[in-house]
Amino acid sequence: MTDSAQPDDAQSPPRRRGRPVQMDQKTREEMVLSAATQMIAERGLEDASVAAIARQVHMSKRTIYTMFDSREALLGACFARIGQRIFRSRDSQNNGAPLEERLRHLLTLNEEPSLNEAPLELLRAVITSAPTYPKLACSILETGALSLRNHIARELSDAVESGELALKLEDCDAAAEMLMDMAFGNGIHKLLDPQRYCSSPEVRATRRDRAIALFLDGARPR
Repeated sequence: MTDSAQPDDAQSPPRRRGRPVQMDQKTREEMVLSAATQMIAERGLEDASVAAIARQVHMSKRTIYTMFDSREALLGACFARIGQRIFRSRDSQNNGAPLEERLRHLLTLNEEPSLNEAPLELLRAVITSAPTYPKLACSILETGALSLRNHIARELSDAVESGELALKLEDCDAAAEMLMDMAFGNGIHKLLDPQRYCSSPEVRATRRDRAIALFLDGARPR
């Protein structure tokens, strides 16, 4: 090979860089909602602007607005996602299980290590911002606690129709809400004194089972 000869690699044209991997819409939404959840928990609703969230996920505001029509829609989707991850829905595989077991399933909150203490901080943020964002507050209630109440009420209605409970069908919503209060305790107390009222999963499970037992003891046919 002469001095002027070049190795094959040197003669090859430089390799072009490929286009960045494009994320699909679902992945983008997940990134945005995760960032929004963390931001609300740490800074509150006021500081969780679309611009701040866009900077956090390295996207433009325009990109975020292609996924969510407004800031309120984004925050509503964020809280709906949290509710779906924490609260359970009815399980068709439990249809033949005893009523106690079906209620135990619904009244067990899913542990979400990624959220850590976020649910309590998010609840505080919602309460303080409710006068400013009343529609958002109602939306959060509908997709969270009220959604769970409706699942429990349907279980109670089924139990009434099968003769397991001596309740009126029209009272099942109120009974479901009462059972939730018994099982979960007073959220205001937890906000005011978290160290005293925020308990471990084991303590929460004991309270849940006691609440179910007391409720059913008073609601079963005599």
